[in-house]
Amino acid sequence: MFQELLDSCEGEKSIILGNGFGISFDVAMRQDNFNWGSLLDLCEIEDGSFLHHVLSENKFDFELVHQKLNNTIDILNLYEPSSPLITQFEQQIQFLREQLVIAVSASHPPSFVRPRTHSEHEELNVRISNCRRFLNGFEMVFSLNYDLLLYWIRCHRTPMLGRDSFTRVDDDLVFSPNDNANFFFPHGALFIYRDGVSAIKSGSSRENPILARLEANIENGKFPMCISEGTGNQKLTEIKKNHYLLYSYNKIKESSGTLFTFGCSFLDGKDSHIIEAMCRSRASRIVVGEYQPNAVARLRLEHEFARVQADIGTNKPVLIADSEGASIW
Repeated sequence: MFQELLDSCEGEKSIILGNGFGISFDVAMRQDNFNWGSLLDLCEIEDGSFLHHVLSENKFDFELVHQKLNNTIDILNLYEPSSPLITQFEQQIQFLREQLVIAVSASHPPSFVRPRTHSEHEELNVRISNCRRFLNGFEMVFSLNYDLLLYWIRCHRTPMLGRDSFTRVDDDLVFSPNDNANFFFPHGALFIYRDGVSAIKSGSSRENPILARLEANIENGKFPMCISEGTGNQKLTEIKKNHYLLYSYNKIKESSGTLFTFGCSFLDGKDSHIIEAMCRSRASRIVVGEYQPNAVARLRLEHEFARVQADIGTNKPVLIADSEGASIW
């Protein structure tokens, strides 16, 4: 249904990509690199530690644990503002964020480096070309993911696919609002770094590829700007602190025609701020791509959108479409 709606769509269209975008790459390439359930295996979190226990109790949901630690700090600040536990939990939050970034950077498939055989190389080229063609059909592309998959797809062919909002100044790629930009990362990404209230982007070259730069930065204690707060409100609070993130977020509201999503869960209030931006946008309808949604999944998604729309006073049509068979790769 998702592909049918996409094929029949008239007028402008934009898309918001979630973690399902990476999973769809895994399926196409018969790999397993973007499954968030495996991230803990890539972390330096000791089995039996406090953080490991909390993650286990919360089904290894990094964002949910982040949210609960934040909530605990809020309660302690109300009842016991001098408690040493506040500092301990703040340190745990920082450690969790750093481990999340390290884990995501380590999750990239070996295809990013070098396919093992000629046939794999040819298949990869075909997959990338298909994805670039798919993405090129949208006026604006938003990614809620931290990983490098979209960065890699954009850079894999000449010229680079689309435009972002970074301009080279001396040796840096500095955030600069651009009316012609059409790729945005409202949650940050592994290649975007905080620069005060602005942002800079890490470039790539044959001599110094992006993964090598990222690994060097992590080793030197420089961590990318990735918004990992647990709830939509917490994410939006952090987004508002940075000019680039807020610029990217507000661009969602400028979407016209049909606004598609692919691989975004939108459950439990984790991305309610994204739903709000979509519902406040100029788009005439929203198509939520969900992989093989059953009746329960449809009702949960419909309820989440209805709840947000009731809060902000909008009534935009929302369609839940099965994304199985979407022609991306």
